Amino acid sequence: MKNLNIKTTLILALSLLIAPVLFFFNASAYNTQIDDRNIIISNAIPDSTNNSYRISFRHITPSILGSMEYDFCSNSPLIDDPCTIPTGLDLNIAATTIASQSGNTGFSVDLANSDSNTLLMTRAPSPNNLALSTYELQNITNPSLVNQTVYVRITTFASTDGSGLNNETGAVAFSMTPVFNVGAYVPPYMTFCVAQTVSVDCSSVNGFLLDFGEFNENTASTATLQFSTATNDLTGYNAFINGQTMTSGNNIIPALTTQTSSAPGNSQFGFNLIANSNPNVGAGRDGAGSGVADPNYAVANRFRFANGDRIASSPITTEFTRFTASYIVNIAANQAPGIYASTLSFTAVASF
Repeated sequence: MKNLNIKTTLILALSLLIAPVLFFFNASAYNTQIDDRNIIISNAIPDSTNNSYRISFRHITPSILGSMEYDFCSNSPLIDDPCTIPTGLDLNIAATTIASQSGNTGFSVDLANSDSNTLLMTRAPSPNNLALSTYELQNITNPSLVNQTVYVRITTFASTDGSGLNNETGAVAFSMTPVFNVGAYVPPYMTFCVAQTVSVDCSSVNGFLLDFGEFNENTASTATLQFSTATNDLTGYNAFINGQTMTSGNNIIPALTTQTSSAPGNSQFGFNLIANSNPNVGAGRDGAGSGVADPNYAVANRFRFANGDRIASSPITTEFTRFTASYIVNIAANQAPGIYASTLSFTAVASF
């Protein structure tokens, strides 16, 4: 079989989280992503009560907006995944208030459709606007586990009760830190950006679509994206990848679970974070930072993909380090035709 008409689209969208700890990049092949997402919590002490969570985001497409759902989960930022309730988290729905709201306003808490880890906000359906919307929620009890990642899945609906098809989705994340005392205060920061291309200092990002075009059994298909990270955390950061390989319905292009050379004529999906000559794709890291690629993704002409892998890190405070992720896809002659896509989530974690 020659020149199979197989085309794939890998859709990637940026998420930038303000303090306290986590930033990630979320991708979905099916939903419109809200933009400029962030969360700020009043403190990161486990089990503490009466906390405020300030969530901000921007709609990118005009639509009727009647309700918004916030799901707090410890296992995944993806709305299609089952949700594991974070240990100790309690939204205290009966006492939770929306202390302030801006941008798209007029919301109140829908008690009938909310519980300990899900908050539904409702209003009379009306067109949304594309201004930055911010909502401060109060009287929340923090999760009890230190360094447990908590993802807040955000979904918007035209209906008033969270029913029916969603309009837009996205997620932000945070975690708890141990109690510590200091005699002076230096604001913690972490900056993380992901896109088709990014400036080293994350001052600009461009492109959120990677398109491999039409696959060919005789030639590797390639695509690249970039991410950059800086933090003043004394223990540095770790960056991870979560998601799945390329699929089209029940048809799968197998991921390379060990470092493997590109082999046209064999079905393969993988990436690395270094310049390659076979195929000729990618670039080495740059920037003044101390970040390095994980050894599993740092060997030229060897590619891999495994859900949950750490892909880059720095053990100390670091300036910006930019990485180029180089993806390859090969297909066998008998690979089933179709449109293949993948959903990926990039996460950078510090432990302020």
